[in-house]
Amino acid sequence: MGLAHYFLREVLVNVRRSPLMSVASVTTVMVLTMIVGFFLVLMANLSNLARDLASDLKVVAYLQADFNRDQLGELRSRVLKLPGVEGVSFVSREQAFEHLKKRMNNRIQLGDLTHNPLPDALEIRVRRAEDLEKVGHKVKGVGSIEKVRFGEDVARRMLALNRIVRTVGLVVLILLLVSTLLVVSNTIRLTVYARRRDIEVMQLVGAAGWFIRWPFLLEGILQGLVGAALAATVVSESYRLLVPQLLSSVSFLPVAAPESLLPWLCPGLLLLGALVGLLGSWISVNRFLKV
Repeated sequence: MGLAHYFLREVLVNVRRSPLMSVASVTTVMVLTMIVGFFLVLMANLSNLARDLASDLKVVAYLQADFNRDQLGELRSRVLKLPGVEGVSFVSREQAFEHLKKRMNNRIQLGDLTHNPLPDALEIRVRRAEDLEKVGHKVKGVGSIEKVRFGEDVARRMLALNRIVRTVGLVVLILLLVSTLLVVSNTIRLTVYARRRDIEVMQLVGAAGWFIRWPFLLEGILQGLVGAALAATVVSESYRLLVPQLLSSVSFLPVAAPESLLPWLCPGLLLLGALVGLLGSWISVNRFLKV
């Protein structure tokens, strides 16, 4: 308890001795963590959009012209047993013709045709977008299926877009984290450099390396937490204000709800700030210690 009290007192002494350096460190962490936070919000929404678009893709299995609807229950059961299938809906040729009429703005009527040319069909929902092509090929082997359509080209493009979004997001996030660590390390190094004489004196009297390091490490963690807390507040409040405006102006976009995004984003930013402060202090202090 006495050692912890000593370390905390040293942290407060360091902050009082170099208030401008402390403010600079906190501000640096806040700005860079805020950038990371807004970038994560953007990536989460882009990923959400890609998943939403991909989830709208369905496997459509057109049934044979002589299909007996009395066998529909058995056929649905067989399709539902296929791996990756989440649900199956039956679309009769009459329903399909009504949908076609709506798309054509009622420019065609059944009386204009000698017969309804559309077949009965099954609309098959998959659990994941990645299962679309696999399910499409497996459905072809089920009896009474005449033709299967699952938008191969569109599905591949959507999956490729999802992969690109994740890959680019991961690369940019890593670059942001590295740059944050370097900037914070250099900022904290100024604080350590200002106390280099104290460090040298402590080394001369035989103080252990961990005893010298810990006040600076705690100071870095504290500065990182304060900066990250400010950044998390700005990001969360900005997003809460922005989401209603987005939903009212572009309601068709699948914007991630604050309740689903912020509960993991804010603690993540706090953890990031603490880690950055800790690593930055560790790197800076080690440059002045003989390890």
